[in-house]
Amino acid sequence: MNESYWISSSKHNNFKNLKMNIETNTVVVGGGIVGLTCAYLLAKGGVEVTLVDADKIGHGGSGRNTGKITSQHEIIYSKIDKKYGIENAKLYYEANDKALDLIEEIIINNNINCNFERTSSYIFTENENYLEDLKDEYEVCEKIGIDCDYHENLDLPLDIKGAISFKNQAQFNPKKYLDSLVKICAKSGVKVYENTPIVDFEKGKICKLTTKDNKKIQATNVVIASHVPWYDGLNFYFAKQKSDRSYLLGAVLDKDILPGMFLGVEESGVTFRVHDDEGSKLLIIGGGDHKVGQCKNEGEIYEKLKKYATQKFGVTNFKYQWSAQDYMSFDNVPYIGHINKNIENIYVATGFSKWGMSNGTASAMLISDLLIKNNSKYKELFNPSRKGSYLSGDFIKENINVGINYISGKLKIGSDEFPINKGEGKKVNIEGRRYGAYRHYNDKLYIVDISCTHLGCELNFNSAEKTWDCPCHASRFDYEGNILEGPAIKPLNKYGKEKNHIDIKLV
Repeated sequence: MNESYWISSSKHNNFKNLKMNIETNTVVVGGGIVGLTCAYLLAKGGVEVTLVDADKIGHGGSGRNTGKITSQHEIIYSKIDKKYGIENAKLYYEANDKALDLIEEIIINNNINCNFERTSSYIFTENENYLEDLKDEYEVCEKIGIDCDYHENLDLPLDIKGAISFKNQAQFNPKKYLDSLVKICAKSGVKVYENTPIVDFEKGKICKLTTKDNKKIQATNVVIASHVPWYDGLNFYFAKQKSDRSYLLGAVLDKDILPGMFLGVEESGVTFRVHDDEGSKLLIIGGGDHKVGQCKNEGEIYEKLKKYATQKFGVTNFKYQWSAQDYMSFDNVPYIGHINKNIENIYVATGFSKWGMSNGTASAMLISDLLIKNNSKYKELFNPSRKGSYLSGDFIKENINVGINYISGKLKIGSDEFPINKGEGKKVNIEGRRYGAYRHYNDKLYIVDISCTHLGCELNFNSAEKTWDCPCHASRFDYEGNILEGPAIKPLNKYGKEKNHIDIKLV
């Protein structure tokens, strides 16, 4: 799999996996921006906290993004205003603005070296058809009181038709930030365990979690900070949000461009910014978004991005490429708070719509307030049980798409021939059953059962990442069957073993 610049450019702290049964007040599951910030705030509030991560700290979505910290989330405030009113649009802005300030405060107070700098953020369009939406967004931003400007054009090598800038936003190296934050948490008494995936869960006044190594965690409170919930609480998060993969490149930039962070608002719009890579400039540029498991040739996306970056910015030395996964709610507002309206000791944060650095930090602020103070001014806006999030045409359309992919996946016939070329993966028939076969670069053949262990959808091969991806609810597995992304909590079985165990944690 391709590795992000942030992960490859930072040193990693090694924490042991959990090797004993433990009891704790609060267990945070997930060591990204949400989990670490939540653990930090809870520990400051005097709460006993244990944090576990299925992999390494910061190696998930929090280490695979663009490193933008901004309250400018594409065209969003006009949408929130239209659906929930201007006061809720203001609350959304305030929560994300406070999140940015909290990140800066943590960095300054703890002298964290993570390339943090304040800069402007821009959304723009190269298509006149998007100008009306852009101008509507600017009007709502002005009503909210955001420090912003409208631009007819920008000094960029692009055909800009219109743009909005938010002043005093920020960018950083998210992995370096998280590496320092986990040290701060550990010094504050937080118990941290890596390579400790949760495979079973029992709710109650005292929740019981079981790890892959069959170790037991008993906790009064549980914070699910794993990007997508692996326990659902009958709130159907897998159906209330859609998932995308997006692709990023890091290329050496030999000339200066307009300072700031940039995002095209078109459906196929690009995102880019410049990062100081130890004295040289690195252009971070991304795009090519598509629904997880529903792209025929992911490898072509990188080539198209490289061609665009070369044509527009003159870059040719591409040093890094990686992809990221995001979950989007249908009303553009994340799900943050109690996992459902009946359970008060299980918390969730998901659906950040590609803005995890600010929304993730805001999530930690909200959840820590709920847990310590039993209230938050942002509670109702982000309420995971709000009806407005799924009473929409997009919700119906997305779940029809899921149904189509489930049925069509079951009807497809696999090949009778195994992959020949190294790096190739395909669906094959063996003894009347369908499997996924991958030919490694060492010429070894890996064969796994490709019925997703979440709901049983048939997985598709991702040619860029060499993974098996679910087109229904976005679980992802490596070619050996190990879980890379939830909501699945069980790995794929290899050829010769029993059929995959479908294990959806609804109740």
